[in-house]
Amino acid sequence: MAFRFELIHHPKASIDYLDAKAYFNEIDPDLAKLFEDDFRTALRGLASGRSSTHLYTSGSTLRWVKLRRFSHKVYFDSVDDGQRLILAVVSGKRHPRTILQMLRRRHRSP
Repeated sequence: MAFRFELIHHPKASIDYLDAKAYFNEIDPDLAKLFEDDFRTALRGLASGRSSTHLYTSGSTLRWVKLRRFSHKVYFDSVDDGQRLILAVVSGKRHPRTILQMLRRRHRSP
């Protein structure tokens, strides 16, 4: 598979991922493995440009893609034509206002 985009991870997005994986690992190591597989599939889709992504809000450049078997979403922004900045990995159960505040803070300070 050819990759169109280089993925750059915000440091806090990496922490989001590790925290979620640790949470699922406490429940069941197999569940953590499924989460990791879904996350890697989402990243491959973002890097290749083949993922179906959704605009976060009207007038924004932020986009998201949902993991297949989990409520988590990967939020990102296009830095330029060849790069995408992964800003957060967030459970869909979080309050939308909390997610928006988090994305605004991270978007300003990589």
